[in-house]
Amino acid sequence: MSFRKLLFLAFGTLIMVSSCGGGAEEDSWRSLLAESDRLAALQQWEPATECALNALSASDLTQGGKSLALSRLASLDIMTWRDAQGWEHALEAERIAREVGADSLVAIALLQKGRLQLCGAITEGEAQDAEALETLQESLSRASGSPDLQADILLQISQAYIGLNRFSDPIDPDIYAKAGSAIDQAVAVSKAPSFPSRALPYWMRWYRQGGNWEAGIACCQKVLEGLKEDDYLMQSQCWNNLVMLYAQAGDVQNAATAHQQYVYAMEYYMRQKADARLQEMETSYETSLKEARIARMRIWVILLIVLTAALVVIIVMFQAYTRSIVASDRGKEQLLRLISKDLTSPGIKESLQEASSTPDKATIRARCRELLGEDDQSMADDIASYISTLAEERDREVKKLGLTARELEVIRLSAEGLSNSAIADRLHVSVYTVKNHKQNIYLKMDVRSNAEMLRAANRLGIA
Repeated sequence: MSFRKLLFLAFGTLIMVSSCGGGAEEDSWRSLLAESDRLAALQQWEPATECALNALSASDLTQGGKSLALSRLASLDIMTWRDAQGWEHALEAERIAREVGADSLVAIALLQKGRLQLCGAITEGEAQDAEALETLQESLSRASGSPDLQADILLQISQAYIGLNRFSDPIDPDIYAKAGSAIDQAVAVSKAPSFPSRALPYWMRWYRQGGNWEAGIACCQKVLEGLKEDDYLMQSQCWNNLVMLYAQAGDVQNAATAHQQYVYAMEYYMRQKADARLQEMETSYETSLKEARIARMRIWVILLIVLTAALVVIIVMFQAYTRSIVASDRGKEQLLRLISKDLTSPGIKESLQEASSTPDKATIRARCRELLGEDDQSMADDIASYISTLAEERDREVKKLGLTARELEVIRLSAEGLSNSAIADRLHVSVYTVKNHKQNIYLKMDVRSNAEMLRAANRLGIA
């Protein structure tokens, strides 16, 4: 394999490793929200919240997507008791949705806003059920064309009506009937096969408020039958409702049993949450260890590639330098052969001096080919390359000395053997000016006499 191919391979590998180190392509906001939904269904609220937050920083996020992600965060905030934060998320989601002009997004944002208003009713003075009902009704009016969304909104509307009767004794029968009607409508509207079972907890609360103990107990038991074995949170809520229903029905023994089951369910739920959190911490720790190992390995690989690339560059540069030395030696040898062909001919020396008087490589090559003729083009190119190198070195030295064009002319005329007065005549200047030029030349070339100046100029190739 050639050095050039090896160099390209080294840099190509470096680029590949660097690109691999950048991490996987960033997920789209839609996939992040879908993952957030999945985690929320498993009641893993914190990971679900993290996915929703990541969706907000996704590179392909649209304004509509931002509104949807904020609404999702508001929903998760409700589940984690962060009502104030959820309220801010819901308001921002509503603002963006109204700017975009998408009714479905406005409906989703208003649904979360209404849910948060329902969460605030701890005492009668803090109740916002009327405001929640107004918000949810506007949400329902904008959710046309989305049956499942309408069904969810209707369930929350039923809770708003139940909330309006929360501090009433006796309850208002018209409001109570509207709460039940909203649940009926939700079941009728939804197309999801599992929705009736989702509506059971809302029926359970409705029955309890209306004093229909038997129907409420039956509803709770039906909910318990349909729950997964490990859904301890919902089990605890059902058993808690059964405690109140049995107590209100006067069945003390079943109320005590339901309370015991409620305690067990809560205990299992807390243990479940602790296990999930521990598993999450273990997974996070293992992931961090793996990422640290990968990072260290990536650093070593990159360092190895950089060192390899540097070594290849050094080898290539050394090879180029060696080639230049060989070419210079060959050019010098060819030049000596040329000069030795006819030492009595002054034309060769003058032509070579004329060729070397310019730093232009093309001009030097043309003059060398002209001097040698068509039969010795290879020899002419070697000599031209050598003379070009000498000319470049001469120009560098001249520039380093800082000699002016007039001073160089004085040096060349001195090399021809002209005296100061002859040089002055040739240049049409005074002898004093020529002497002044020579003093400047002596200082720049660090010499003391005309002879030393000529020796130095001859060594530099400028005489």
